[in-house]
Amino acid sequence: MKYISSLAICLILTSSALANKEIAPYSQESCQEIYGAIGTFLYLADKEWKKENEKKAMFYLTASSNYANIYDTVCRK
Repeated sequence: MKYISSLAICLILTSSALANKEIAPYSQESCQEIYGAIGTFLYLADKEWKKENEKKAMFYLTASSNYANIYDTVCRK
């Protein structure tokens, strides 16, 4: 029980310390590649949706959403 409590406290302190860390923006080239990947995944999702392959379309939509979140976090100024 002591071990679990110590581990929990350690994790809480570590995660709260990292939460205040500022994220450095990516280079312009990296941001352009991420932006291009968002469009590619949206195109692939639309293509799969029209084929009525919903599972693959959702996979591409999820990837696009994840890349959009990354772009919004590290590329928007």
